[in-house]
Amino acid sequence: MKKKWKTLTAVCCAAALALSLTACSGSSDNAGSAASQEAPDAGSAAADTAQTSGRTDLNVRISDAFSTVDPHNLSLNSDIMLCRQIYEPLYWLNDKAEEVPMLATDYSVSDDGLIWTFTLREGVTFQNGEPLKASDVVYSYERCFDNAYMQEKVEAIDSVNAPDDSTVELHLKYQFSPLMEKIASIGIVSEAFVEANKDDQGLLGFNACGTGAYSVKEAIPDVSVTLEAYEGYWGGAAPIKTLNFEQITDDTTAITAFEAGEIDIMNVPSANWEEISSNDAFETSARPSNHVVYLIFNTETEPFNNKALRQAVAYAVNRQDIIDVAADGLAEPATTLATSYMFGYTEDHKSYEYDPEKAKELLAQAGYPDGLDIGSIKTMGGSYFEKVMQVVQAELSEIGINCTIESMDGNSLVNDCITGNFSLADMGQTLSLDYDFLKTYFNEEYINGLNMARFSDSKIQSLFEQGASTTDKEERLAIYKEIEDLTQEACAYVPLYNLQSTAAWTKDLSYTPSITGIMYKDVSWK
Repeated sequence: MKKKWKTLTAVCCAAALALSLTACSGSSDNAGSAASQEAPDAGSAAADTAQTSGRTDLNVRISDAFSTVDPHNLSLNSDIMLCRQIYEPLYWLNDKAEEVPMLATDYSVSDDGLIWTFTLREGVTFQNGEPLKASDVVYSYERCFDNAYMQEKVEAIDSVNAPDDSTVELHLKYQFSPLMEKIASIGIVSEAFVEANKDDQGLLGFNACGTGAYSVKEAIPDVSVTLEAYEGYWGGAAPIKTLNFEQITDDTTAITAFEAGEIDIMNVPSANWEEISSNDAFETSARPSNHVVYLIFNTETEPFNNKALRQAVAYAVNRQDIIDVAADGLAEPATTLATSYMFGYTEDHKSYEYDPEKAKELLAQAGYPDGLDIGSIKTMGGSYFEKVMQVVQAELSEIGINCTIESMDGNSLVNDCITGNFSLADMGQTLSLDYDFLKTYFNEEYINGLNMARFSDSKIQSLFEQGASTTDKEERLAIYKEIEDLTQEACAYVPLYNLQSTAAWTKDLSYTPSITGIMYKDVSWK
């Protein structure tokens, strides 16, 4: 039996969708082939844009808390977004799941698919001026091995070594098709800097030294973070010299600041979308995202260790009602955890369409013909999650399931969910773009982690292992279809909707929204 991983203090699903997305992207199914591609000059396009506004600073709203810029200890979307500006991986995956060389310029894969060899880019320095070495990459990956936050990213890697200062080898335990997607999520740190600045737990807090376009100038936790452009950045210095991130939790306050010009770019709350999108002073974008909102059952304890009861709840909720109330219509109903952006997604799956009569039948089948009281359902207070649960509460009462709503802060909610201290809760997560990521929701090893439903099945676990080790795309898709059938039937989670990503920015700003998250080195004033 594989060990259960240590409890995480918080995970990124606790935060509402911010401007950033989780640092992952689509799948790479070219194991066994070589890739060589020149990186775009990371700062050149933006640097060539004329700065007619005269400004070199940018003010950005952060809606949720931030707690660290340690790239291997990330929990909240805000932390992830900040780290993306500071640290870089060997390779990145863009919106089309295309491989983009970053700290490595090319790689090759051994015939057996078990050794991936990367050539490091020349002339890269950390923000303290020290050169990037292969030993720093080795150190960065080894730092992830015993880290619960990063476990899913490196679990296929057996060892990492550096034959010389410009070469890194990843030795795999087995063939692993989604490896490049995982690589894209691993920022490289300076070994010397970490060893000199880590705390008693080995963490960096807001001490930071990466190879990215920005470094930390000042950080006041839960208040503001200021980043400044690194003039020695290998891709060319960013045109925006100072990034000011202000935590503004209240949406009304944020909108007022944005309309007054105190905030230059922000994610727009759904309730304010019509007001902002109709204002000619702003550029706006509303597009689908890979962020899914869902209900979680604690499948280890009564009453939701009963599959029929879980399915009754799934049939009892009207997703469109939830979208109208909680997301002001700016979402799409979700019938599966997988999103349409995800490699492995299929529309051919069992779904639980709104059917209260079917829900009542299953309730009786579960042994509760007269209904039941399930106690409290937990949610994050003061957010759209709370609105979700208000609709769910009302619709469950219609089929005879009574409950109260327990509102709490995000970290407390997540702590309760990952330790099993709940019966029913709601959560949101920005997902990876490869189906393999969903193993974190269903495998035993992720209990006390992202598998908050505490659900496991040996057949599902085995199929996920097969899918990851299979290099043929069609075979992978068939495996993931089988997993989808099994997990949908199990109904450990009830997907509700996929949020749209709604952003707005001043018209004086050159900015192109991206599903993989904003990179401020590519933003400039017109």
